[in-house]
Amino acid sequence: MMLNFKGTFAGALLVGMSVLSTTALATPVNTGEKAKIVGFEYDNPIKVNIEWKNSSSTVKAGAYEGVWLNGESFAAFCVEITQSLAPLGKYNTYTESSFSSAITSNLTNLANKYYSLVDDAISSAAFQVAIWEIVTETKKGLDLDKGYFQADNTTTTVKQWVPIIGHFGFHKYVTVDDPSSLAAINLAKTWLAGVNDSSVANTGDYSLTILKNSKYQDLVVFTPIAAVPEPATYGMLILGMGLIALLARRRRADTIRF
Repeated sequence: MMLNFKGTFAGALLVGMSVLSTTALATPVNTGEKAKIVGFEYDNPIKVNIEWKNSSSTVKAGAYEGVWLNGESFAAFCVEITQSLAPLGKYNTYTESSFSSAITSNLTNLANKYYSLVDDAISSAAFQVAIWEIVTETKKGLDLDKGYFQADNTTTTVKQWVPIIGHFGFHKYVTVDDPSSLAAINLAKTWLAGVNDSSVANTGDYSLTILKNSKYQDLVVFTPIAAVPEPATYGMLILGMGLIALLARRRRADTIRF
């Protein structure tokens, strides 16, 4: 079961303690911890075309599912397109790293506004592409169509019927945009446009941790930050529990009265 929850946590009635979320980073990574990548978080990951500097490639985009040595699972995204992914199922050592304040701010904004919306292969691919743009781009802002890093949808070949006269015609193969890849790229563009748009509201609250490996892809993990109840909330909880205790005491007294 994945421990990297995206959504809002349901409240529970607790007295004298706060609620802390179970997070993917229960295992410390500042001194180096072993983890393995077991595959993509969502089945059938989406392919996209990416270009950077003088290189280009068609790659599968989306969150990875990882497992710490203690058995806890986490979801992580690639932040290093020039390195290969660690071999699946093999433990490697990761240490905690960091980005510049500008990149960290943009990644945090992206997560706070859109990570809770990632719920399938297309949205996961869109989120990954947006991360690559934020981390890799050095020239043209957050624009997938220009700059140091660019991304576009893949294409696919389909068979179409070409009519001639009446029922006569022939089949031919044509190249069209892959619909899933196109949807992922368009969603990534929308999310990138909203990263620094103050009119776009947050849908969550996340911290980020960069996992660095000397040989394989560096990764980023987004962890939900548990909300701290307001003092007034604690007061209402205590008052409510006090009333419950008082009613229980009166009921008990009525029960034993002769």
